[in-house]
Amino acid sequence: MSTIVISILPELGHINSPLKLAKSLMARGHDVYILGGGADYKSYSQTEGLRYITLGESVGDVFNTRPLMREWLEGRLLCRPLDQRLTRVVEICRREIDGLVRNLRPDLFMIDPFMPEIPLIAHELGVPYVFLNNALFNPLDDTPLAHTAPYLSHVPELILCPQEFDFPEPQGRGKRKLYYLGAEVDLQRHEEMFDWSRIDPDKRLIYCSFGSMPEVYPNLERFFQRIIEAVRNLPQYQLVLKTGPNFAHEGFKNVPANALLLRRAPQLGILQRTSIFIMHGGLNGIKEALCYGVPMIVFPSAHDQPMNAARVAYHRLGVTGDALTMAVDQARAMIQKVGETDLYRERANHFRNIIRRYEEAQVSAMVVEAFLQRLASKPRMTVLAADARG
Repeated sequence: MSTIVISILPELGHINSPLKLAKSLMARGHDVYILGGGADYKSYSQTEGLRYITLGESVGDVFNTRPLMREWLEGRLLCRPLDQRLTRVVEICRREIDGLVRNLRPDLFMIDPFMPEIPLIAHELGVPYVFLNNALFNPLDDTPLAHTAPYLSHVPELILCPQEFDFPEPQGRGKRKLYYLGAEVDLQRHEEMFDWSRIDPDKRLIYCSFGSMPEVYPNLERFFQRIIEAVRNLPQYQLVLKTGPNFAHEGFKNVPANALLLRRAPQLGILQRTSIFIMHGGLNGIKEALCYGVPMIVFPSAHDQPMNAARVAYHRLGVTGDALTMAVDQARAMIQKVGETDLYRERANHFRNIIRRYEEAQVSAMVVEAFLQRLASKPRMTVLAADARG
């Protein structure tokens, strides 16, 4: 069997995305390691039964600072000179990955493109690698880095999403070959403990969450207040609103009896019971909703969220809105429209079946093993990017 290293950006969404794939490959006899930063993420991955290699662990938790990681990403993509601090981080990264390659002799690196330093190092070391992307765009495309290192535009890209959710003709994806692996949501991952008696079984459930980093969205407390007001006159519904840990619940006024506010929530467990998911357009959340056939109301903000929201609308999986301008009456009307239109639920269930077909066919593991078989028939130092140009 093979040794595989999965390199990820140390953020919760990027950590969760490859969990199922990693577990599937391990179940098929492969040695799989997660490579990232942050002691908290190491503990989280180990709880999920995965082996985690922490970059920079020997010199402190230097890779567990979100602003630093974002600054590093932006600097690399734009080919800006790195300051002394980031230069040190790069030196640590290069030294530790070189040691990892010498010790583990991995057959394949699967690299999150939001960690652009890793493919540069893998290319330098002659280690076979592909991109493993949990987004429907590649941050390397059309950047100064792609022009400086043109081989990056030919690296095969494995996408953690069903192809059917993408637009019929994906735009701006460079010259690389794309391989859609399916949703790859780990429905067995560990979640928060929760008292399910707080959910009213006689009401239809609305779940509202803006992901693992709600604090980055402007005026979100005002938006949450308007969602709370919108359900006040909808007694047939119960709202479960996950605010995140940084919101003071006492700041919300006149919370009605059919609204439950939580700082943390077991999202998969709640989505199993949900009729409508109000969310921000993150691809992980969309895939999790579709695993349970849940239609959505999407309020995108930045990054890939507007395009993901456009895909939700295109496939008639729900409706979209503007969180900054939405009024209470508009929110209530959107809830009623999605809740009372059978088409949205039918379309969401259609995608639920698509996701199941990917799983039944074991598409993700078979694609990875096909790459491994190609490598086994070639010289040890062959880089997969070279195959993609053929």
